[in-house]
Amino acid sequence: MKKLKLLLAGLLICSGLMASEKEDIKFLDELFLQKKYSMALQESNNFITKYPRSKYIKNIKVRMGQVYYVEGRYQESINTLNGCLKELKLNQNETNSIYLYLTKAYVGLKDFETASKAANLIVKTTAEGKNDYEEALLSIGKGYMDNKDYIRAQRELTSALSVQGRNYEDVVLNLALAAYNNSQYIKTIVYLDEYYRGAKVGVNKDLVNYLYGSSYYKTNETSKALEYFKKVKNSNVNSEYKTLSILTMIEIYLKQGNAKAAENILASLSSEPKLYNTALKSFGDFYLVRGLNDVALSYYNKISNKDIDVWYGIALSQYRLKDYKNSLENFRKLYPTKYKNESIYYQLSIEYLNKNYKWVLSNRNLVAGLNLNRDEEIATNNLIGTSAFQEGDFKVAEEYYTKNYNIAPTKESLYKMIVTLSKTKDRSRLNSLIKEYNTKYPTDQEYRKNITIITSDNLLAEGNGEQAINVYKEYLTTNRDPDVVSNLIEVMIAQKKYNDVMQYLNIQDASLENTYQKGIATMGMGRYDEAEMYFNQVINSTDNVDKALYEKSKYNIIKNYFLWEKYQEAIDAGEAYVAGENLFALEDVVDKIAISYFRLDNPEKAREYFEKLKLVSNMGDYAQFQIGETYYSEKKYNEAIEAYKISAENSNNPEYKEKGLYWEISSLYLLKNIDGFNAKSKVFLSQYPNSKLKDNILLMKGELYSVQGNNGDSLKSYEMLYNETKDEVLKEKSLMKVIEISQSTKDITKELEWINKITNDNKKSYYMAKHFQREKKLEEAKAEYEKLITTDEYKDFAALGLGDYYYSHKDLVKAKEYYENINSLENSAYKDRALYQIANIQKDTGMTGDSIRNYTKLYVLYPTSEYALESKIRSAEGYENLNNYKDAIAQYDELLKTESKNKDYFLEKLIFLNLKMEKKDIAKVYYEQLKRENLKLSEKYKDFFNGGENI
Repeated sequence: MKKLKLLLAGLLICSGLMASEKEDIKFLDELFLQKKYSMALQESNNFITKYPRSKYIKNIKVRMGQVYYVEGRYQESINTLNGCLKELKLNQNETNSIYLYLTKAYVGLKDFETASKAANLIVKTTAEGKNDYEEALLSIGKGYMDNKDYIRAQRELTSALSVQGRNYEDVVLNLALAAYNNSQYIKTIVYLDEYYRGAKVGVNKDLVNYLYGSSYYKTNETSKALEYFKKVKNSNVNSEYKTLSILTMIEIYLKQGNAKAAENILASLSSEPKLYNTALKSFGDFYLVRGLNDVALSYYNKISNKDIDVWYGIALSQYRLKDYKNSLENFRKLYPTKYKNESIYYQLSIEYLNKNYKWVLSNRNLVAGLNLNRDEEIATNNLIGTSAFQEGDFKVAEEYYTKNYNIAPTKESLYKMIVTLSKTKDRSRLNSLIKEYNTKYPTDQEYRKNITIITSDNLLAEGNGEQAINVYKEYLTTNRDPDVVSNLIEVMIAQKKYNDVMQYLNIQDASLENTYQKGIATMGMGRYDEAEMYFNQVINSTDNVDKALYEKSKYNIIKNYFLWEKYQEAIDAGEAYVAGENLFALEDVVDKIAISYFRLDNPEKAREYFEKLKLVSNMGDYAQFQIGETYYSEKKYNEAIEAYKISAENSNNPEYKEKGLYWEISSLYLLKNIDGFNAKSKVFLSQYPNSKLKDNILLMKGELYSVQGNNGDSLKSYEMLYNETKDEVLKEKSLMKVIEISQSTKDITKELEWINKITNDNKKSYYMAKHFQREKKLEEAKAEYEKLITTDEYKDFAALGLGDYYYSHKDLVKAKEYYENINSLENSAYKDRALYQIANIQKDTGMTGDSIRNYTKLYVLYPTSEYALESKIRSAEGYENLNNYKDAIAQYDELLKTESKNKDYFLEKLIFLNLKMEKKDIAKVYYEQLKRENLKLSEKYKDFFNGGENI
């Protein structure tokens, strides 16, 4: 501004001027002096038009360029000042001044490359020229800082530092700021030390002392930091640095555990209400973040003038302290503020926690139109859905759980939908969701138990009691769960399938025998605490207890603990039982001790008791199989194989012979022992052609053959599985495997044969489209894409296919429309491909800038995409086509450093572009590298580096 003021005062009104010109000059000067720049610029243009030969035209035009800069109209400033350079006769100082303002204007446009060029045009042979050059570099440095590019800022400011002109202290201070923002705190201190020796330290004393304090704080020298913060605190000037210093001092003392010192600072601010309130908030925030909510609240409450940030802190503290009444009141006050999202969420949450589910439901429309992120939306939907569930409004609960499933189709959200639908009469949809769960999560254990119960309940509601029992039995073939056993017993009771455990359920007399039977009944119902009470009543009775009843009661206490999953108690009672003279169900007690040890992760002890159990004639086969199970659970597959082999070869029980051989095969499969697997699976399929386990053998067989690369035998295994299995999930899986292998072996006839077996029309169209695509039958493929474009599951696949179709037919408008449809989806495996094609279309239609943006977006968002490398290259070529050589060079240089392929191409580009920009020294560095990489290719550049010219 100093130069601007000098120039504004430099238009002398000479007596020789015409009266009108004299008045106009005077008017113009006054406008500039009063900073009425808009009118001054307008009048300047009028003056130039009116007096084209005036000797003051030069000063007016230069002044206009400077004022445009001051007004932030940088491009107009540049145009005007460049016009001055071309049209006017200027002395050296005037030219330097123009280049200085050009530098500043380009900085304003963030065009730092051109700003640097303008700065370098300043002639530095005079003291004034050096000062202008220094100021120009200072301006570029500040511009980089405003742009948060602190590394380049330091580079420019370091260059300015070497000039040591009249702006030296400003340069040093800005270097300190740049170093500080670049987390170089030691450097910051060094620059501040230098600044302290200058003449301007008093002007920026608070800033300098704050930077000192903060830098020392960042380097953990808190004692020094406090010294400087105290200087700012004790300053007579109220500034942002004073506030920051005081708050940081408080933070330091609080972190040190020196609450007294922090409180002393706080007390010293009592005469400055605004600062005192800010400090109180700092205390509150400090304790709130650390979970000391009651302390935080006490400080927030002391603030006399509470803004919305303070009220938010108060409301959140109260919420965490479970003071829901006051928290709710305060969150309601925050509704019209920037905390609207939080206000609504916590209102819903508090009413939910207060079990005021009706309020949550009746106010659920509050969330409509809120700008919630994904996690906030899921949390809010859960609150509303669960409130509706609690209120029995299962339709609304389903609606909100479905919203969450659409946002994040997780196992948990699907489970919540199933549980909710189990409360409605929509049996069809419930069955559909259960089927979806079984298809998507066939190996899940987290929710399988509960979904099994829901499935059985649904079957009971439909009158299919026998099927409900079978569902439980099927679950229990692979999961030993007492809760499911209990439910199975309940279903059997409902179906009047009373076993010997349940037949005395309704006997009410007080005999010890009937007390024992009540224990049996309640144990079967899963009411283990009651069962324990009944059995203990028998054991502890003062009446003469029959020895057999006494032993049975002791046995059932062990069994009850086992079913109760109190395995240690089961072991203790069982080992005491075995050590005594008890004989009733002795083998079952030994079995339960073994299984209890197994469930307590002590397989060695479990095997010890199973070995004992083998001595009992009717339990030997079972015990031997269980020994195999313990090894299998430990993933000791070789030991498991040996144990299962004994079962398969020596068991008298057909069940354990079959299961022993199956699990031996499964262990061989897990060990990838292909020869052993083939031999044993052949035996199994021969011995047990109708086994339920046959499907799993065929599935494993197909997978192992595939790993081995034996596609023929793998195909036969999957075909056999498809033709013989009754399991729809396995049938579908085997069908997909057959199609996959047919595709890989290019057996078109077989591929089409099996695609036509697909029963789902959309899936069939999907596979037909892929087939036609590979066979380059584009019109047929297009017809399938058009069927799929409206489906949820395949719309992105179809959109890509249609996009590629129209792209290949040069209908770029339609192609782009389909590619953009993919990008609008929340999730798709084809987003990178679609983005790549959009960028290609933009490149082909001359929208180079847009194409660069999308190529960049692709490799930034999808760094592992197959299109990432090509996108990097094309973005570099795009910059080159726009003559943006700087960014092109940066991109090619990055490619050279990170990519192992195409190095010759990147090096050639870097040589060419640097020569183009007359950076011969840099080009030569790349030339030398190209010589090392490809000497022959480098020959064409030889002349450029042996006395030749730039390109």
